[in-house]
Amino acid sequence: MTRYYWMGGNRSYEQDRFFEQSLDKSLWQKAGSAEAWDACWYTGMPDPDYFSEVGPERKINHIPGNNALTVKSRLYRSLMDLRERVERQDKGSAHLTDRLAFVPGVFSMPEDYHAFQQAALDNPDKRWILKPKNAARGKGIQLVGDPAKVPLESSWMVQEYLEKPHTMHDRKYVLRLYVLVSSISPFRVYLYRQGFAKLASAPYDEENADNPYSYLTNPDVNALNLGADVPVEFVDFERYRAWLREQGHDDEALFAKIEDLVALTCLAALEPMRERSRVVGADTRGCYELMGIDCLVDEKLKPWVLECNLSPSLEVCAGPESGGDIEEGIKASLVADMVEIVGLNSKSADVETGTVAERLVRETLQEMARSGGFKNLIPG
Repeated sequence: MTRYYWMGGNRSYEQDRFFEQSLDKSLWQKAGSAEAWDACWYTGMPDPDYFSEVGPERKINHIPGNNALTVKSRLYRSLMDLRERVERQDKGSAHLTDRLAFVPGVFSMPEDYHAFQQAALDNPDKRWILKPKNAARGKGIQLVGDPAKVPLESSWMVQEYLEKPHTMHDRKYVLRLYVLVSSISPFRVYLYRQGFAKLASAPYDEENADNPYSYLTNPDVNALNLGADVPVEFVDFERYRAWLREQGHDDEALFAKIEDLVALTCLAALEPMRERSRVVGADTRGCYELMGIDCLVDEKLKPWVLECNLSPSLEVCAGPESGGDIEEGIKASLVADMVEIVGLNSKSADVETGTVAERLVRETLQEMARSGGFKNLIPG
């Protein structure tokens, strides 16, 4: 039986091509309209109506309520809410609350304006970074010059600036992690084993606050640095981890912390996603989410979550000489493994036999068996 896929949203060929290439051509054809689809690949967040008819045989690549993670100010609030719940339940257990101390402080405008002014007054040597709450590709990001001139519009937030990043070849970098939430009922979370260190294009200089190529790692920003020999450079995790070991660092310990950080970050949004799915009437068996989490590693090799990106860019940003061929291979494999893990290329199977618990165990085991390059974090 032929099935139909539809690609919509803020689309580009680069965003779509790996998804289209990953579908089994003997099973799938492109749909003729935005209504008649069995699988929807949507760049950005679709209208709630898209979720009204999803289910086990009709899937979309988003989960209602994902903005608990993908809007920058909401991400911080979600993690703080989780931390407060942990503190109440465990009576301030330091071990558990310390595990959740991996996100820089955030002040959301305009409601946190006075709190930010007080924090800036109390910490005159601390620097802050101004960010749009719901933008991407480095747009609008800048270091705060005068705290008193921070805009009050609700589209802005101020984030604590992490002063002492770990550097690679004297350049600041951020790790791009690819995270798949394949189900929220039951909750299943995976981290892709490959990803990238995205390097700034100029040496890191704490004193040069006017040089975005020194303190920002976004490829779209650094691509504009015409004075750099390599404006955009991606280092895949295999090479990054080998480099860490060469420097005498424990890459296994770092990535264990990263896995814990990813699991807890996703857990912070579980209830908002379940509640929003209930409100819009989505059958969550038809929803999954691929996200790009940006993680900064500080000089003590502690990982920090900076942001969580909806519909992470699948464009090949780096040139062939600076990791572009490897980047393309990883992104192609990432999407292909995602398509397999959510079962788009699997023929319909009878999953209604046995008890609910037996069906869920069988479904989870089958999913893990086709997980490819994804590592299961939850359950785990």
